[in-house]
Amino acid sequence: MLLATIIIGVFIITSLLIDQTSILFNFGKVDHNEQQQQSISTIMSAEVREEISQKIVVVTTTYYPDISDIRFNLAIDLCKLANKNNIHLIIVDDSPNHNQVATQFLQTGGYIHVYQQDKEKFIGKGGALRQSIAMAVTLLRENNNDRGDALNKSVICFTEPEKVDLLNHIHLIAKPILDGETDVVIPKRNDELFKQTYPIEQYHSESFGNYHFNLLAKQLPAKGFQSEGAKSIDWLFGPFALKASLSRSWLMYEGSSWDAQIIPYVRGVRDNNWRITSVIVDFKHPKVMKEQEEGSSAFTKKRLLQLNLLFDLLGDKELTIDDTSTK
Repeated sequence: MLLATIIIGVFIITSLLIDQTSILFNFGKVDHNEQQQQSISTIMSAEVREEISQKIVVVTTTYYPDISDIRFNLAIDLCKLANKNNIHLIIVDDSPNHNQVATQFLQTGGYIHVYQQDKEKFIGKGGALRQSIAMAVTLLRENNNDRGDALNKSVICFTEPEKVDLLNHIHLIAKPILDGETDVVIPKRNDELFKQTYPIEQYHSESFGNYHFNLLAKQLPAKGFQSEGAKSIDWLFGPFALKASLSRSWLMYEGSSWDAQIIPYVRGVRDNNWRITSVIVDFKHPKVMKEQEEGSSAFTKKRLLQLNLLFDLLGDKELTIDDTSTK
C-alpha cells in the first residue's frame, strides 16, 4: 500500500511538471480515427433514440448534508435531462434531510423515482448501488408486458449524479447491449475533453490508474479482456451499463465502496465469459466541479485513497493471476 502511494505521488508530481502533450508512456492517448468513427455513430434518429429510452433505466446514489452543495444542483440537472429524454432515473438517497431532497428531485418530472437508502439491508455506497439496481429490476419487470424476458431486453446504467452530460450519450452507451453485441459497456472519455474539463490532478491520477488496470487485465486469460473493444477500458470514469438480466452479480457482491461498481463485471468477464466493450463518449465534466476541486489537497488525497483501495481490491485481488489462491 505504501509503495503504491509513493509511486502514484511521484507520477502525479512528475506529470504536472512536464508538457501535457508528452505525458510519460502516453497515458490516455487515443486513436483519433477511432474517435471520428465513434462520433459518426452517435447520429441516431429520434425514433431510434425513443425506442432505446424505453429500454433503459439509469440508477444513481446521492447524499447531501446540505442542498446548497453544488452537487445537489447538478443532480437536479440530471433529473431534468432524464425527463427530457424520457428515461427512468432511480435515485437512492441517504441525505439527512431526505424528504426535502426527494421532493425537489420528484418535482422535476414523472420519470424520476426516489428511495431512501435502507441501511439495514444495503450498507454504504456499495449498498446504495445494490438497492438502486434492485429497484431498477423491479421497475423493468413492471413496465414490460413480457416479464419473463424483460431483463434480457433492457439495460441498467449507473452514473454518479454529478455526471450530468452522460445522459446526452446514454443511447450510444446502451445500443451495443440492446443489439446483442456485448453484455457490459464501459464508457470511455474522449481524452481531449477529459484533459480539458477535469481537474488536472484527476486527469493524471485516473490516467495512471487506467493504465495500470489495463496492463493487469491484458495478462488475464479471460477472452473478454482480450477483445479489441476491451483493450483500453476507462476503469476510473465510474459509469457502466449492463444487460439487466446480469444484475444478480451486482446484487450478490457485498463491497461497500467504489469496488461495488467494478468488481462484479470483472468477475463476470473473468469467470463467466461475459462480453465487455468500451464506447468512446464526448463527455464534458461540469465546469463548477473543476473550479471547486482543481488545486485542492483534500480532493487529491481523496483520489489517492480511491486508487489505493482499488489497487488492492481490484488490482491485487481480482486482476492479478495467483495460482495459489482461489477467487
